Amino acid sequence: MFSTNLNGTFNLWAMDLPHLFPYRLTTINQNSSLIHIHQNQIVATFEKDGDENHQLHHLPKSGGTPIPFHEEESGSTCYHACFTDQEMYYSSNHENPLLNIYKTDLQTGHTSLIQQGKKVPIVVAAASSDGSYVFTETYSNTHATAFYQTGETKLPLVPDTKTTHTIKDVHMTKDVIYFTTNYGREFSYLASFNLSTYKFHPLFTLDKEEITSIQFHQQSNTIVMTSEKGVKDHLYVYDLSTGEGERLDTPCDVVKKIMVTKNGNLFVLGISADKTDTIFKRDTNGSWTQVTNTKVLGVPEGNMIKPEIVHYESHDGLEIEALLYKPKNGNGFTILWPHGGPQKAERMIYRPVIQYLVQSGYTFFAPNFRGSKCYGATFEKMVEQNWGDGPRHDCVAGMEWLIQEGLAEKGKIVAMGGSYGGYMSLLLAGRHPEYFCGIVDIFGISNLLTFLNNVPASWRTLMDQLVGNPETDYEKLVSDSPITYIDHMNSPMFIIHGENDPRVKTEESERIIEHLNQRGIDVNYLTFDDEGHGFSKKQNEMKAYREIRGFLDRITSNSSLPML
Repeated sequence: MFSTNLNGTFNLWAMDLPHLFPYRLTTINQNSSLIHIHQNQIVATFEKDGDENHQLHHLPKSGGTPIPFHEEESGSTCYHACFTDQEMYYSSNHENPLLNIYKTDLQTGHTSLIQQGKKVPIVVAAASSDGSYVFTETYSNTHATAFYQTGETKLPLVPDTKTTHTIKDVHMTKDVIYFTTNYGREFSYLASFNLSTYKFHPLFTLDKEEITSIQFHQQSNTIVMTSEKGVKDHLYVYDLSTGEGERLDTPCDVVKKIMVTKNGNLFVLGISADKTDTIFKRDTNGSWTQVTNTKVLGVPEGNMIKPEIVHYESHDGLEIEALLYKPKNGNGFTILWPHGGPQKAERMIYRPVIQYLVQSGYTFFAPNFRGSKCYGATFEKMVEQNWGDGPRHDCVAGMEWLIQEGLAEKGKIVAMGGSYGGYMSLLLAGRHPEYFCGIVDIFGISNLLTFLNNVPASWRTLMDQLVGNPETDYEKLVSDSPITYIDHMNSPMFIIHGENDPRVKTEESERIIEHLNQRGIDVNYLTFDDEGHGFSKKQNEMKAYREIRGFLDRITSNSSLPML
């Protein structure tokens, strides 16, 4: 069972193996962030037109119309849910912006409040049928600690919760809690918390790789793990009996989700730079089978362009990893793609807009500037309260490297990105206009002060660490805001925004447009009234990419490229 926009909009779909023909379970055309099968019913979350308010619903296993568990939670968000044999534990912000933890009896539907968030957001991470559970307290993207709650007793999973660290994935057994953490180290590793002794133990560590997700397999007493190493992922299996780990071959570049069945089969939802989301199955003898077969219409298999992994030095000697897509027939123009987040990374995943534009002749360059994840805790923290300085210089150094390598020409570069990538594109346009012939801003931030004022309430306790405080860091926030440099922006601009965006309000785009129009700068604006912070509907996504392509054609004076 999976959520997919196979027919153009998101719905739940299923396949009854070994039959590989998918059939639809819902017709509501909304994205889901969680799916769980409990006996004869499906529990799933659904948003509405990109508003990111993922509300819990249930429906029969055979499909149908999803029914909300709690009508009063409409317009709120379920951040995570986990299940025991009869109960569902979940975190929601419908009564508290710092989130509360609730417990629902899946037979009677009775729901009770079991814990309230008081200082920072709390999210349930795992639960046991004896009533105990694990929850996290999140202080920032780089500081999230976890606690074991049993009755009135609250115990930390690591010895010192004030030391900056993260705990990302948690699994409870009868005797042990297994989890991933970077406590005391640069990269996350597998650790345990013994429920008899209440002792913390590191179990399995990799060299410069982040262990990100885990799946415990009781029958073989093993844990299957995914890891991030720069732009690619790996798979490992750790034997709890011997204390030894083994790397498995991986059928894709990036692993989005893993699931181990009772009989030992491993299912992987994976993606590659040249292949869309695909489900793979690894049986107990180690053989991989492709379960789903998704294709890109109009592009023959083998014609997708895989990027090169390149490295360059920034202005201060820091090494930056980047993905470089080279077209087969280049048109002489280069697109700089700063990723979103900013504490995310551009990885080896299929992006339709990248393949579309590279196939159309554009060189595409995606740097993982300082602040990107996958390169250790120190590297990731470098963007905190430093949105507009270090990462910007890393992007400039990347453009200079491209120019020196003969892969770009100053004045023939387009900066394009979404969210933080849109923000960085705008900032570069204002602070380094000599490099660019055009800018594409997709729901980007123009003013950090107004952005901080409008972020979702559940985020506000995290913003001081990630971005800065509007009072104590006022001058820095002004200095790092693209709007401060609006008078230096001189390139044609194309701006895209979803009207339901809960993270970056449309005023961030409209402010830039108003100023550029006053100065007579060419700016196009495309909005979608049924999208939020991204694209949930294929038709909208395709329209946006066509118009991006049309904008690029105009500014590069190249009308001989093939249409989508």
